[in-house]
Amino acid sequence: MRHEIVSRNPDVEVRFYLSVDEGSYVAPHWHDSLELVYMLEGSITVTTENQKNVLQAGEFNIINSRVMHSVLSGKNRALVLQIPKEMLTKYIPDIELYQFEVDMHPENEIDKTRLQKMKKIFEDMHIVYDIRPEAYLLRFNSLLYELLYTLAHSYSKKIVRKEADRNQKNLERVNEIMVYLKEHHREKCLVPEIAAHFGYSEDYLARFFKKQIGMTLMEYLYAIRIVKVHEELLATDASIGEIFEAHGCTNYRVAMRTFKENYGCTPKEARKKSREKEK
Repeated sequence: MRHEIVSRNPDVEVRFYLSVDEGSYVAPHWHDSLELVYMLEGSITVTTENQKNVLQAGEFNIINSRVMHSVLSGKNRALVLQIPKEMLTKYIPDIELYQFEVDMHPENEIDKTRLQKMKKIFEDMHIVYDIRPEAYLLRFNSLLYELLYTLAHSYSKKIVRKEADRNQKNLERVNEIMVYLKEHHREKCLVPEIAAHFGYSEDYLARFFKKQIGMTLMEYLYAIRIVKVHEELLATDASIGEIFEAHGCTNYRVAMRTFKENYGCTPKEARKKSREKEK
């Protein structure tokens, strides 16, 4: 997949749902939609480039359109709102020049009040969409538009067209490298060979990739491998060693460390937990 494809709910213009997660890892990816995550319980860590944002219960986070990000989750419940670019463009024609950001710990009273209002909108949207009273779509959409209006007026800044074009070009270039690594993750991938394939010097490739993703090439490659390992681990009875080997995890120490960091346990423990849930 080129990027995460976000589908909308059948009855509204956005995707809105309650996420219940027992703990997971999503490798760096991007999507055209603007995404807001409001934590109800537990926590997640969202990494964009070199910034990590730990989101606790009662806080929400904004992930801008076409921004590379990864998500590391503990056990949590969260409301997720994904707003397609096509919808935003109808009301904000130059939406690609907007960047949204929220300060979860404002000092001034006006900002505190506005933040509480945003949280209340999230909560009301969930209640309305869950209960679905008569004419619920009128209420849901009114809340949605109120939220978008507040975002545009209170939590946005505009960048110049030149910067937006540069960001788009960098995203396309790094996406080509990511797709290549996903397609070849089972193979022995060496930095000199990857650099030669794309016509870059090793040093430039390493610096460019780290700046765009927030991870080195090998860190990203092992993150992809471990996601595949985890999937196969839960779906088959193959030995852990066989699964590691099948997905190119020749460095056992790095593979085990990455698995523990992303899933909070060893592969053996992950399989055991999964089997116990199936009983």
